[in-house]
Amino acid sequence: MVVIVMLSVFFLASHGVSYDDEVNHSCIEGERQALLTFKQGLHDSENLLSSWTNNSKDCCKWKGIRCNNLTNHIIMLDLRPNITYYSSGLGWNPITGEISPSLVQLQYLEHLDLSYNSFTKIPKFIGSFTNLEYLNFSKNPLFGEIPSQLGNLTKLHILDLNGLFSHLTSNSFEWLSHLSYLRVFKLRSTNFTKSMDWFHTFKTAPSLSSLYLYDCQFPDLESFSRTTNSSNSITTIRVYASTFGSTTVSRLLNLSSNLLDLTLLSNFNVKGPILGSFENLKYLRTCYLSLNHFEGKVPKSMGSLCNVRELVMFGNTFNSTLDDIINILNHCKHNSSLEILNLGSNKLQGTFPKNVEHFPMSLKELDISNNELNGNLPKSIAKLSTLKLLDVSNNSFTGVIYETHLENLSKLDHIDLSSNANLTLKLSNKWVPSFQLQYIGLRSCFLGPQFPTWLKTQSNISYLDLSDCGISSVIPSWFFNISSKLHYLDLSFNLINSTLPKIQLESNNNFPFIDLSSNHFHGHIPPSFLFKVTVLNLSNNTLTQFEPLFCTNYLSLLVDDDYSPKTTILDLSNNFLRKLKVINFYNNKLSGVIPSSISSLYRIETLILGKNNLSGSLPSSMKNCTRLVFLDVGENNLRGSIPLWIGEILTNLVVLQLNYNHFHCVMPSNLCHLDSIRILDISHNNINGMIPFCFNNFTSLMSSHDEKFDDVGSLQIEDDQKEFEKELELDNHFYDVYYTEGMLIDKVYDNKAWIRWKGKTYEYEKILGLLRVIDLSIDKSCGAIPLNIGNLSKLEALDFSHNNFSGQIPMGLAKMSSLAYLDLSYNHLSGTIPTSTQLQSFNASSYVGNDDYGLCGLPLLTKCPGDDHPIFKDDDDDDSDFDDQKWFDMSWFYIGLEVGFALGFIGVCGALYRNSFLLDACLFSGCFNQFGDWLYVMINIRISKLKRYLFQS
Repeated sequence: MVVIVMLSVFFLASHGVSYDDEVNHSCIEGERQALLTFKQGLHDSENLLSSWTNNSKDCCKWKGIRCNNLTNHIIMLDLRPNITYYSSGLGWNPITGEISPSLVQLQYLEHLDLSYNSFTKIPKFIGSFTNLEYLNFSKNPLFGEIPSQLGNLTKLHILDLNGLFSHLTSNSFEWLSHLSYLRVFKLRSTNFTKSMDWFHTFKTAPSLSSLYLYDCQFPDLESFSRTTNSSNSITTIRVYASTFGSTTVSRLLNLSSNLLDLTLLSNFNVKGPILGSFENLKYLRTCYLSLNHFEGKVPKSMGSLCNVRELVMFGNTFNSTLDDIINILNHCKHNSSLEILNLGSNKLQGTFPKNVEHFPMSLKELDISNNELNGNLPKSIAKLSTLKLLDVSNNSFTGVIYETHLENLSKLDHIDLSSNANLTLKLSNKWVPSFQLQYIGLRSCFLGPQFPTWLKTQSNISYLDLSDCGISSVIPSWFFNISSKLHYLDLSFNLINSTLPKIQLESNNNFPFIDLSSNHFHGHIPPSFLFKVTVLNLSNNTLTQFEPLFCTNYLSLLVDDDYSPKTTILDLSNNFLRKLKVINFYNNKLSGVIPSSISSLYRIETLILGKNNLSGSLPSSMKNCTRLVFLDVGENNLRGSIPLWIGEILTNLVVLQLNYNHFHCVMPSNLCHLDSIRILDISHNNINGMIPFCFNNFTSLMSSHDEKFDDVGSLQIEDDQKEFEKELELDNHFYDVYYTEGMLIDKVYDNKAWIRWKGKTYEYEKILGLLRVIDLSIDKSCGAIPLNIGNLSKLEALDFSHNNFSGQIPMGLAKMSSLAYLDLSYNHLSGTIPTSTQLQSFNASSYVGNDDYGLCGLPLLTKCPGDDHPIFKDDDDDDSDFDDQKWFDMSWFYIGLEVGFALGFIGVCGALYRNSFLLDACLFSGCFNQFGDWLYVMINIRISKLKRYLFQS
């Protein structure tokens, strides 16, 4: 008995476990000095190492240190900083500096955690810690070569090199073959294109069970000889955002025959069919092959996956039929394990199988959205009684959905039939479904004209999309009873003619979204719409009352379920506007001034009030909306000068539309501080004075690529808590955040802008972030066009028409190669239009109205002084007024040229056909290519000579 007790005490002590907290230990002095030396080379902004002092003799009690209870040697060094969750996301204060060689003194170290810091290099002396079992460098910005000395850590169990903004390289993984106890290996942002031994090393690692590779670059291997000697240890392979070819997929599938978890997600250069075989992966339970650009047919070898529970292959370009895929998966006659089948966003063809008996009867989630499937949905789909999720959206299905399609799906909580060719739902008003849905997507399905009454039986709805469903009735009173849990409501593009319903979204929800645009709603906007709402789109209605929405006074609001009077005191400026990021009231009949309490929208990023009847000036309190990226107050009756604070404070603006108002005075030079601006529209106002010469400060109109605002058309409104979870999920699981319970809700709002382009107004949405436009037309601006405007080399549309600009057109305009639209008409410009391919390619209409002030040169008909050559007008439908002035019709010349070329080409081909030897010689030597090049050059030379001759005539 005594022996057992002594052995137990020795075991606990040897692993650093304290069995008597009262025992006083003192660390080894040499190790204490090593830590103090290490600290001297660090910058610790959080003061994490405040306990590491000369006065403290027992380093075993220092922060992040643990000692062996018997020997007092340091066995653990943990410098992971405190990670805090803020309202803006995840935050920590990293330790920076160098990892000092003095740490070599810690020869008994078993656990070294340097994660979430800013160390940039893995030191070679790390190989001296031969007792290490755990080494973590994750979330460090690591650079350079992975030292081969890691191979000395023969006791290592876990190695985490999952860095943050790293750039590592490895020419060989030979060192990993010495780590016979290594179970988990995580590697990120590593280029090992020269490491031809990666496959053999990973495959033969005796204890390796989990392999995580994120953002890595694999060697380009052209051939692969499959081996049957698969590893018996690897059970998990997850490769994310890496670069490799289709041959590498074969190797990954052959790393181990005991795989339980295989994830290949969002990788690059993986084109073509899946070359590898799944025949040996009989134990596989989860298989994620998403966003990899796989093509062709789903491999038949997937029929061997008899134990797979989750098969997710969305985001590829497979073109099999759904019937073929189901037959492949039905190869396992007794397979009742498949629960999740996600084939969304491929190119699947054909119809939905009529015989659903071939589907796995254990199926809980079926996602075939975003494919090319067609035909009717069979009533036999009701036999899939275990389904919880059914998504067939964005296909070409047609026909009618009856109650019999859904009657046995009692476990269903997610259904999406949106955006098909022509689906109609004919469900009885008295129908009581057997399910309780949380997610309902019926966009562009015909339900109308009545609001679907079966919805009142659904008490758990959180996502409801009934947009473009042909609904014309009013929203019924019972809808208020089912809306308490809603976080997403879209009733847009219907014909609903009523006042806005009193909807109060779930108070604890993190992403409230309301879109009631493009209906016939009228009256005022209930303040309840702003209760923790993130996106509010009421555009294209006939709403008239604006003021109550932002009133800073206390209001009375009816919020009782039965609409009986119940007074609740609400202060909108403090309670309602906390999370609002998007407001879109475009094209209503709102009147009055923009209230000063709009300053409560301190998190607003998109504010669209265009095409209403608002008056007054822009309130100075709007400068508190510092996160604004998109501001549209165009087509109103706003007056006053353009505020200076727009350029001084709202510096994140990418889209600024002030057009069709009554703004006056000069354009403030402060606008030049909007270095992110891409769309600037101040047209149709009374702006006078000169354009600021600092226009070249618009750096976003100068650079070719700025990823920060490429997606201004799609505003990401991810909830902060979800961002926190995503960070942790990616750290630990790589892919789980992308697919949870088969349900992915895009928290993205698509901004829209109405942009004048070539004299017409167009609606832009998806590509909004790619546009670069300046429109100052129909104002009273004067003076010279800034000489440095040519620096805006990426500008695509420039409209200065109908102003009082004078002087010459700057030469810089001739160098703006991206310019697709230019209008300088009806100004006081003079001199010669600069000669360039760019400026002469525009119609004469871009320059008309300046003739009286001396503007001349092509494409105008006005000759410049000293120019004796006649001006020839191009044949352009837009300039038909000048057709009678054309003295030479070039069309006959080109017709003759084409006929001559055709006859000559036929003659050459005939000669070659009659002489087979000459034909073979030409095919072999490539003389056809040479002949084509010669012909192209000669035609252009002849045309140039003809033009010069005509000019000289």
